[in-house]
Amino acid sequence: MDLDTAQVRAFVATADHGHFGRAAESLFLTQQALSKRIRKLEDALSVQLFRRTNRSVELTADGDRFLPHARELIRAADAAVAAMGLQDRPPRLDIIDPRLSPMYMLRRIAQRDPALAVERVAGRGLANALDPLVRGEIDLAFGRVADLGREVPAELEHRLVRLEPLVALLAPEHPLAGGDAPDVLKLSDLRQEGIWIPQLGGPIEWLSYLQRLCKEFDVPIDDSGVSYDLRHTLEQTRYGKQRVTLAGADMDLASDLNLRVLPFEPSPLFPWSVVWRRGEGPALRRLLALAGRTSHEEGWCAYDPDRSWLPDDDLRQLGAGRTSA
Repeated sequence: MDLDTAQVRAFVATADHGHFGRAAESLFLTQQALSKRIRKLEDALSVQLFRRTNRSVELTADGDRFLPHARELIRAADAAVAAMGLQDRPPRLDIIDPRLSPMYMLRRIAQRDPALAVERVAGRGLANALDPLVRGEIDLAFGRVADLGREVPAELEHRLVRLEPLVALLAPEHPLAGGDAPDVLKLSDLRQEGIWIPQLGGPIEWLSYLQRLCKEFDVPIDDSGVSYDLRHTLEQTRYGKQRVTLAGADMDLASDLNLRVLPFEPSPLFPWSVVWRRGEGPALRRLLALAGRTSHEEGWCAYDPDRSWLPDDDLRQLGAGRTSA
């Protein structure tokens, strides 16, 4: 029996994500194409690999038994490609959301080297990217290396590349935005109404950062309401109940909504690091070098202790990184 590695890769991705849609996004396939590959693999093996429900998919006993062999097959296939001198393929990058700072950084990096090629993989935060990085399923991920709930594996390296300022978003009619309102928003001004983060979702490293920020400045988190995506949150901020939400300064903040964007005082900085597996190939080394040079020349890691704020763990890593550099 000859197994198709594309079908096996589709199976492994679905097992990792537990969801056809997210697995398809991670492989840049349509959900229909992903399902077709898995059906063909099940036909070839004459077994059912997943139990399908309306909300998720679960491995069957046969799927659970096949998974470690499938991972080994993918590793062997990738190793075979590398052995034939093709290790300079475009790096596979874990991108949480194309609207977040990593895409801003990649666009800036690409301006310095228009020929730079990468493969983007949809991710679910750095904590979920660590094992795929170790296994070689992806080559590089972005995220905050503190508060991951575990240590970064010894096989991986990381480097801070961006301290992204967080900004306040509010409707022009909000009392803190109109008329004689200042051009900055003090965090202490939000101790009554709080910061609106509907459903309080996102990667664990982001949620822990947010909780540390709000505890430090005694600002409550308002997680009321429902939001289907970033656009929905911004539309509700503009046209719904008057509330203040926050976003990264690098994000595309939907200029058509005419939201008021104000910097905070002090300015909370969200630390983005690049994380990769030791022993990277030429293409990844090139990308890392470009990222480091762009970060340095554009001042992405500038930190003023009198005007900025970072959690203590991130401050220690910032100091350690500068000492190392």
